[in-house]
Amino acid sequence: MSKKLKVAVIGVGGIAKTHMPGWAASPDAEVVAGADVAANALQEWGKTNGVTRLFADPYDAIHDPEIDVIDICVPNMFHAPLAIAALDAGKHVLCEKPLAPTPSDIRNMIAARDRSGKMLMTAQHFRFAGVSRAMKREIDLGVLGDIYHARSWMLRRNAMIPTVGFTKNSLSGGGPCIDIGVHALDLTLWLMGNPKPVAVTGTAKNMLSHKPGQFSIWRSGPMPPPEDFDVEDFAAAFVRFENGATLVLEVSWFLHHDTMGEDMQIW
Repeated sequence: MSKKLKVAVIGVGGIAKTHMPGWAASPDAEVVAGADVAANALQEWGKTNGVTRLFADPYDAIHDPEIDVIDICVPNMFHAPLAIAALDAGKHVLCEKPLAPTPSDIRNMIAARDRSGKMLMTAQHFRFAGVSRAMKREIDLGVLGDIYHARSWMLRRNAMIPTVGFTKNSLSGGGPCIDIGVHALDLTLWLMGNPKPVAVTGTAKNMLSHKPGQFSIWRSGPMPPPEDFDVEDFAAAFVRFENGATLVLEVSWFLHHDTMGEDMQIW
């Protein structure tokens, strides 16, 4: 590239911390700005990462003429408006998963991408893991034959992230289904060759999160779920595809199975 792309991170807590090593390792990009409504967190992030251009208003970062790329790491409900504004301002956009909580939001984001001529990418990083790429090569070579059924699940043992950005529907738009389920589903569909779905049956339940004694061991647990927890804690779906293949998906934050931490399997 003729120049390094200048990146602004919007939402500097949580998942943004896992983005920074990737940006630091890139020879083609550098993080030069950050934006967050939490002033103390923003200042601390700036000091930690040597970034001095800090914005309390994310739209100031979006409209900064020196910024080339916007990295969106805020709660799900804010993905679409920020991404659309950034694309309309002529920026490339990397947006944390899920791309947005609703199909209509995503269609609007795609329309903004198309009219801007810029790139829009969601952070579905599971596709890039070595084991995923190796399996994809085997499938594409025909070694495994035709995939006519897939079982995909991502199940955590008492590992809910205890922040409102995940547990409050008005901010997250959903629970584990669009938090971790999107990873399992995206990877499975990619491995299957992205067949066209023709029918979906699903369920979303909140059966465990408010039971007496329930807890999460996320990083510094155990701790109880917040009282205003109002998203599902379990979801499952059955999908039929145009080519006759089928898929079963299961996701949860609170199961008491015998695998510590996070377990994702695709069969």
